Amino acid sequence: MHNISSGACHRSNCCGQASKFKREVLTTGVLNTVVGQTAAHIELANFDPTKTFQVRVQVINWNSGSPVILRNQLVTLLPNQFVSITQAVTPFHYEVRIFHPGSPNVIANTFAIDAATFTLPGLTFNQKDLMKLDIPFI
Repeated sequence: MHNISSGACHRSNCCGQASKFKREVLTTGVLNTVVGQTAAHIELANFDPTKTFQVRVQVINWNSGSPVILRNQLVTLLPNQFVSITQAVTPFHYEVRIFHPGSPNVIANTFAIDAATFTLPGLTFNQKDLMKLDIPFI
């Protein structure tokens, strides 16, 4: 992969150079949907004025006891860009997993929303609330 747009790409070994950031895999853990919830909503923001980053978002259905990936999306965040993702979830058990580039300027938050896209109380996770997993970064 080469430079994207006006900012340099920041992935490990991108363009032949290792990233200065420590990439992380973040998770909500397995959640139980709340009454009225129709979807998981993920908001990603890159507050860096010059660098481009990539974030992978997965939404996983755990109803069977084993993971079933509902969404596996790689998002390229240009400098000073915000992206939102909404994924329908069926009751009862799901997880949001974020493959984060490690930059302190990239923020990922997740919410439970209803059919009218209003945030539902109880399942809001700001990035600081997400848990780190020790699994391979994809």
